[in-house]
Order: sequence, then C-alpha cells, then structure tokens
Amino acid sequence: MTITAVADVALAAFTAAEGPTEVATPDDRETGCARCGRVTAVMIPVGRVISRRFTGFESWTNLAGRQLCEVCVWVYRHRPLRTEAHIVTRTPVTLTPAGPQQLRQVLSTVVDADTAVLVPLRPGRKHVLPDARWGKVTVDDTALSWTAADAVRLQVVRRLRAHGFSETMLRDDSPAYSVLSRVVADQWPQVFDDWNHLTPWHHAGPWFDVGLRASR
Repeated sequence: MTITAVADVALAAFTAAEGPTEVATPDDRETGCARCGRVTAVMIPVGRVISRRFTGFESWTNLAGRQLCEVCVWVYRHRPLRTEAHIVTRTPVTLTPAGPQQLRQVLSTVVDADTAVLVPLRPGRKHVLPDARWGKVTVDDTALSWTAADAVRLQVVRRLRAHGFSETMLRDDSPAYSVLSRVVADQWPQVFDDWNHLTPWHHAGPWFDVGLRASR
C-alpha cells in the first residue's frame, strides 16, 4: 500500500473492505471522478449513484467530472457506512464496525493521526465517510478533534451513567435529585465534580452525542 493509497480515508476504507484497486490520474478533469478526481477501471455516471436530493457536495473536489470511480460508488452505496459507526486505520489499513465498546476503546485517548472514527449520529441520513479525516471523529455535518479532555469526559459520563443518570438527565445543568438521592452521601462531591466536568460538552452538542453513544 503506497502513501497515495492511504492519504484518503475513503480509499483506505475501500481497500480494507474490497481490496486494492488500480488508481490512475485522469487525462482531464471531465474524465476524473467528480468526488475525488481519480480514475479507476470502472466509472459510473453520477446520476446512477446519487439521487437528485443529494446535498453532500462539500467534499467533492472535481465538480467538472460526470462520473464516480469505483471507490466513491462503494462509499455511497455501502449502506452500513451510513448506519453504523466505523473505525478506519492506515497502519495497517483496516475498516472495523464499531459498537459502543469499540468506540469507548478508541475514544479513551486522543484519536491519533493514523485513525479516523466515523459516527453517523442520525443513522441513514448522512454519508459520513466522504468527509472523514485522519485524526478526527467525523459525524453527520462536521469533523471533531478528540482531545485528552474529551477522553476524560467520556469516563465521567460512564461513571454518572453507572449511578443511574439517563442520557436526558446528563444534558441538564445539575444532577436530578431523584437519582442523586439514591447515591451514597459521601459520593455526592464526586458526582457534582463530575457534572462540572461535563460543562464544555453541554455547549458542544456533537461531542456530547458521540460521548453518549460510546457510553451505551
């Protein structure tokens, strides 16, 4: 696998799932893939792959193109990519479906530069992989940096959920007394301290949504 083959998260994911494919440089922009600009042995007209209601052109680099390469066709047609979280790595090249346990594992620390995490927050609504970037957690409309502080907040969420606080409760500014009253009194300071640690996420919805997903 060459550096070119793993520079794009989508191409790395395709390679892991389907195997290597020959990629060439187009003779002109019109013959290149509309999303990525590449040329593969199989090219399919854009209109046969995406619907007229499609709006995700932000990641397309070659709007002069009229076809999609086999990599990008797979990106848009492989439905699990829109419905399930995935982890992509490039050393080695892997694509792994990620349930809460796998998400917790990768989000328990900073997401490194050879890893991309894909989390469709509204399953089936958005194509997440086309916008994915190395070292980021990509959700429906943006790519998030996942810092050491976010990893700590994920652990905080897990502790609070273990006490019985629901996802809805965790979005509140203070702990619900109905649950707090069942917590041993000498643990209350820790609960309030944990709650304060979540304040940045209360104002950063996508990070909170990812954290809740990984804590289930």
